[in-house]
Amino acid sequence: MDNEIVDDVLRRIEEHREGIAELALRLGNTFAPVGRERAVAEEVHLWYGEQGIESRLVEIIPERANTVARLPGANGGTGLIFNAHLDTEASGPEYDNLMGVPDPNLVGAWREGDRLFGHTVLNDRGPMTLFMVAAKAIHDAGVPLLKDVVLTSVAGETGQAPVDEYQGIRYEGKGLGTDFLVRHGLRGDFALVAETTDFAMCWHNCGAIYYKVTLRGENMYTPRLRRGDGLARHPNAIVKAATVVQAIEDWAIRYEETHAADTPCGPLRLKAQVGAIRGGIPWRPNRSSPYAALYVDVRTKPGQSVEAVTASLTEAIAASGVPAEVEVTMAKAGAIAEDVDGLREAVAAAHERVAGTPPTPTAAAAVVSMWRDTNVFNSAGIPSLTFGPSRGSADVQGTGYFELDALVACAKMYALVALRLAAGISEATIRQAGGVSRV
Repeated sequence: MDNEIVDDVLRRIEEHREGIAELALRLGNTFAPVGRERAVAEEVHLWYGEQGIESRLVEIIPERANTVARLPGANGGTGLIFNAHLDTEASGPEYDNLMGVPDPNLVGAWREGDRLFGHTVLNDRGPMTLFMVAAKAIHDAGVPLLKDVVLTSVAGETGQAPVDEYQGIRYEGKGLGTDFLVRHGLRGDFALVAETTDFAMCWHNCGAIYYKVTLRGENMYTPRLRRGDGLARHPNAIVKAATVVQAIEDWAIRYEETHAADTPCGPLRLKAQVGAIRGGIPWRPNRSSPYAALYVDVRTKPGQSVEAVTASLTEAIAASGVPAEVEVTMAKAGAIAEDVDGLREAVAAAHERVAGTPPTPTAAAAVVSMWRDTNVFNSAGIPSLTFGPSRGSADVQGTGYFELDALVACAKMYALVALRLAAGISEATIRQAGGVSRV
């Protein structure tokens, strides 16, 4: 009987191959940038309703919402939470000039043959589509579940934090939506965060600290400019900033080298960079700037001291000889899963059934060394890992893509994980040789 259930669910996903592409493009082309995710949350909620799957919209603020869907089980409790984020990048009239790429929310998503393109799909509505379609197949097959499967589509996973005039929950990120659900009662035996990992499992993810570094100067008219004796006494805060940027960059290189390590999930590489700068009046450059600010992102390993990182960065800036004020504007900790073996085994069995091979043994350094919402679950004691397809060559934003074959295969894997953890279908049954997908 269990063999028949598994075969039926996998067949339904295979038959819905074009539906996977259609849904991914539907969500990817819904304009809903970070801070205004409600529109795509509503689209996800609408799709579940079209399939007859229980769903609700969970408002955080009027512009930001999560969607939570559920496949109910007979015995109570949640066997598995699927999680993916709705937000992608910021949007605004200045976006192209500041970011150097077309606004991905306006570009949206598109298809060329059996490849899907677009940052909105890659991060993260494509992987979200896969557990939605897996849930549809389980629902349509009438699989008798023992425990609930909960499907969360969340706002505010990507990196941002309130600073300066950008205040309030609209500017919160790194776990906002998932944390909102966990703080309001979301619990489960395991959580699978659907993101791109090239079919590797990662249960170790890093945190981040954001800093604002402020530099002071004087307002001097160009013909009356007196440069002072050395950079520390220069009247222009922007000129001082040039030296401080170099000091931070040198520190960031040493920081990455010092903390390089290997984890069971793959290599750890903690990177840091100056991501933004402010100072002066663009349309009035005839005055030296009395103010400049640098905004810095530093990645941290689980358990790392915020105070120690701050002291190290502050010391490096002070060594430049330029006075500066260093302020923490966000600190979100990384986490490592405990008691995650049941989920790891379910994912491994699913991958072997669908692809005919074990999962990729370790994840890339960027996957291990970034924030993902596994941190929220693991910090709350809900064993979590991230697992999903490859995004092609995506080191440069706008160059990645999904292969449709890989998306179909991953949707099957997600379905098998749910059948193992929520329907109680044995690992032996999951692993039995069946139609191997093209991955």
